[in-house]
Amino acid sequence: MDIIRKVIEENLEEVISMWHKLHATPELSFEEYKTQELLLEFLNSMGYESKKIAKTGLVAVLGDDSKAIGIRTDIDAINVAGPRHSCGHDFHMSTVLGTALVLKKLGVKKTVKFLFQPAEEAIGGAKVMIEEGVLKNPEVTEMIGFHVWPKVPVGTIEVSPGPSMASVDDFIITFKGKGGHAAMPYICINPLYPAMDFINTMTIKTKIENNPLNPHILTFTTLQCGTVGNVIAEEAVVKGTVRTFDMAFKKKLQNQILAEAEDIGKKYNCSVSSHYNVYYPPVISDEALTEKFTKISKKALGENNVRPLEKTFTAEDFSFYCEKVPSVHFRLGISDGSKGESPLHSPNFDGSFEALYYGIYTLVNYVLNA
Repeated sequence: MDIIRKVIEENLEEVISMWHKLHATPELSFEEYKTQELLLEFLNSMGYESKKIAKTGLVAVLGDDSKAIGIRTDIDAINVAGPRHSCGHDFHMSTVLGTALVLKKLGVKKTVKFLFQPAEEAIGGAKVMIEEGVLKNPEVTEMIGFHVWPKVPVGTIEVSPGPSMASVDDFIITFKGKGGHAAMPYICINPLYPAMDFINTMTIKTKIENNPLNPHILTFTTLQCGTVGNVIAEEAVVKGTVRTFDMAFKKKLQNQILAEAEDIGKKYNCSVSSHYNVYYPPVISDEALTEKFTKISKKALGENNVRPLEKTFTAEDFSFYCEKVPSVHFRLGISDGSKGESPLHSPNFDGSFEALYYGIYTLVNYVLNA
């Protein structure tokens, strides 16, 4: 047995005990005060000096060099019939705490910065962490992130260079007409018609005017207009989301949506109000860093236990770190046949504790061999 496995096994029960505490304390974005205190207590017990950041986040550093490897975990819960760790952030936190513990026990001299980031599920806590200087002093020269993944077997990880998770933008388009009695449509301007035309037109345009080899999703989720059958409403509100893996293409879709809304509004003599919210860029793993990470991980876990990943249109604010420093984001298997089968964000989400072992083993091996 190698020394890394031995130290992990000797301390795994402590890590699992911490998981139970974190799991029992789910808190929503930027409300993670109890979580912050639990993390702070654990890090202090290991001899780490921790600094609060981004309101409810933390950062702790191993070593004293001017440059560091960054390892990030998100710490917030999601609202699934109340706050709940249905996205696996309790597994993420416990894995990173276990990594910090094992590296400390091994007496590792390399410099590693551990980022405990709030508000991944809501408004992009990563951006706030970066704005408050989390990548400086010591300077983070490369960043490692991960997400537990259902239906991926325990003991395996998935990783690929390039994009793995999509960008996310949302939009609200309001068509304003002239309301009145439904029996007299000729003296009204019904905003429902441009709203329906807009949905149909954009659904077709995105398919015929854009390269199908550049994957994207445009989904309309809400059409709100009126509440009764004999009244023509003043407004029709259309909401939707845009996902893609290419920043230039993302901007093209934004311009198409806004221009088409204006043109269709004029066609029906309606005024148009558009709100386009740009949220996360895509998660893009650096090619050279991913190659290095994959090589080290295959040696540690075995050639067949490091697999390429399939891109998903879900989003992750780890993307903001990817824009600033070379980064790699991998998926950690949590399925053992009886657990880890329910999807992320499900009230039935769970995972195997063996995932903690392999997550720690993967990260520690990378730090030691990077």
